[in-house]
Amino acid sequence: MMSNKFKHTSTALLVSVSLLLSGCANTGSSMLSGTKPDPRLTSGEQSQLFSSSAAQGCGVGALAGAGMGALAGALAGNSKQALAGAAIGGAAGCAAGVAANYYLDSLKKDYATTADRLQAMDTDIKKDTADVAKTTEAMKAVISDNQATLTQISIKKDQAGFDKANAKKDLAKIDANISTMQNKIKVMKDKSEAYKVALQGQSATSTTDKARLKQLNNEYSNLNNQIAVLESETNGLYSQRQAISLG
Repeated sequence: MMSNKFKHTSTALLVSVSLLLSGCANTGSSMLSGTKPDPRLTSGEQSQLFSSSAAQGCGVGALAGAGMGALAGALAGNSKQALAGAAIGGAAGCAAGVAANYYLDSLKKDYATTADRLQAMDTDIKKDTADVAKTTEAMKAVISDNQATLTQISIKKDQAGFDKANAKKDLAKIDANISTMQNKIKVMKDKSEAYKVALQGQSATSTTDKARLKQLNNEYSNLNNQIAVLESETNGLYSQRQAISLG
């Protein structure tokens, strides 16, 4: 009897974790009636840059949390409780996984010395800084075009002959762009936070390591400033869009 309950629990666990991982990976995604964002934000190289959240940390946390929740329900001899436990535990684990020190933990696992960890961080931060610069170029071009479109809509919306239907399509595209940009910025900020935690977790003792850590903190500060500027410009577009209502 107990064996059958554990079989049911295993099925419930797999289903729950699959759903939870899907939900974690798509957190913050937009469903805008099928309207696609500007291809400058999603095509080519941009399709690979900051296109998903910290799904790795989420996945590990969700799997652990769901497993614990399901096990508790199974031991209680209640398959419904096992399913509910998996869902609740997985949701909590997902949140914990994203917020956890997943980058720092991976550094400690992959590199035995502080010097090696600092070198790895240097490579990662420089790559993300370059990627942020590329994404910034694409996003600024889209923001500029969208601001011009919003200005024209704002000027013409109360004039005779205004094409309201076409304007609504333009607004839907801008909404899709804003959502995509906000999601990219969220991934950038998640990475930035991971770097912050990892930098704070380093214990440099040698003169060389101390100098490298200081350099990395400067690089991190530069990366963070770039993200802040990009977020500010995106927020500016969002505010301009929110000021327009076509009824």
